[in-house]
Amino acid sequence: MADTGGTYKKISALVDDWIAIHAGESFTLDLICRQLNINERENRKQTAVKLNHEVKQGILEKNNPPHTPPVYTSVSKDIKYIDWVNVKDTLPLDFKFPYGIEDNSEFGFSDKVVISPGDVIVVAGVSNMGKTTMVLNMLWENMDCYPCVLMGNEYTPGKFARRVARMTWKEPTNGNGLPKFELIDRRERWWDAIKPGHINFIDWINLEDNFYQIGMIIDKCQQKVGDGVLVPVIQKSPTSTLGRGGGFSKDLASLYLTLDFNRLTIEKAKEWHTENPNNKMYGFTIVDGGSKFHNIREIVKCKACWGKGMVHGSECGTCQGTGYCDKEYR
Repeated sequence: MADTGGTYKKISALVDDWIAIHAGESFTLDLICRQLNINERENRKQTAVKLNHEVKQGILEKNNPPHTPPVYTSVSKDIKYIDWVNVKDTLPLDFKFPYGIEDNSEFGFSDKVVISPGDVIVVAGVSNMGKTTMVLNMLWENMDCYPCVLMGNEYTPGKFARRVARMTWKEPTNGNGLPKFELIDRRERWWDAIKPGHINFIDWINLEDNFYQIGMIIDKCQQKVGDGVLVPVIQKSPTSTLGRGGGFSKDLASLYLTLDFNRLTIEKAKEWHTENPNNKMYGFTIVDGGSKFHNIREIVKCKACWGKGMVHGSECGTCQGTGYCDKEYR
C-alpha cells in the first residue's frame, strides 16, 4: 500500500480515534471526512482505504444501499453475560392502572398483567381518544409509590394546571407544596432525559415520517430506564391495529395498549398471572373535562354485524353502530 509522507498513518490514527468515540453509530465516507476536515481528494481516498481495511478486519460493517453511498457501522465486540443462577429474585412492581373514580369500574387486566423493573408499557391511540387521560391517570395512581417523570410536548403551565385541578382524588404536591413528580418539556432525543429508576411517561413521541425509527427510540429509552418503567405514547391511525411504526412499536413492549373511540384493546401482554388478557377489549367513557374514566366494562365484537356497525346497509341495532357490545349482553 503506497503512502507518501506518512499520510495514511496519520489518517488511520484519526479514523481510529473517531470510530472509538462514535462506537455503534452508522456513517458515510462524506460524514467522517467532513468531521475530520479531510477535504483533499487524495486524502479522502486514503480514508476510504482505511475504512475498507477496518471492514476486512471485522471492526466495521459495510452496507451498500441502492443509489446511495456506502454506510459503515462499527461492530460491537462487547458481550454481556447474564448471571441467572446467582441473581436475587426480583419481584414485580405494584404498578397501578387507572379505574373509574366515580363508579369504581375497572379495566379487567389490571390485576392480571405483570410489570417488572425495566418494562415498557406502550400506549398507542387515535388522536384525542384518551391517551393523555390514560397517562395522567397512571401517573396519579403511581406517584405516591414510585418516583415519576412526565415528558410532554403539548403541556403548558396553565393548561396542565387546569387539567389536573379536576383530578381531585389524589394530591399531586407534597407537604411543602412541591410536585410529587417532575414535568419536563421534551420534543426530541427523549432518551437523554430518561431518569433511571423512575416511571418515565413520554406524552407523546411525535414522528412525522420514518415511523420505523420508533423501535430505535424505545430501545434507547429502555436502555436508560434501569429498574424503572418506560411508558411511551404514540399516535395511531383509526384504520390501523397498532400505533405508528407498526410492529417496530410493539417489539419491546411488555404491555401494549391501544385506544380507539371509547375502546381499549390489549394488543400484547407479555407476562400475566393466571388468566391471559391478550386481545381483550374494554369499553369506557371519559368524563369531567378529560380527567376521569367512567363505566369501564369488558366488551366483545358484535356478532350481529361482526364489528362493522352496519347490517344490510343500515346501522346495526344490536350494537347501535359501534361494532361492539358489552360482554354480559352477548
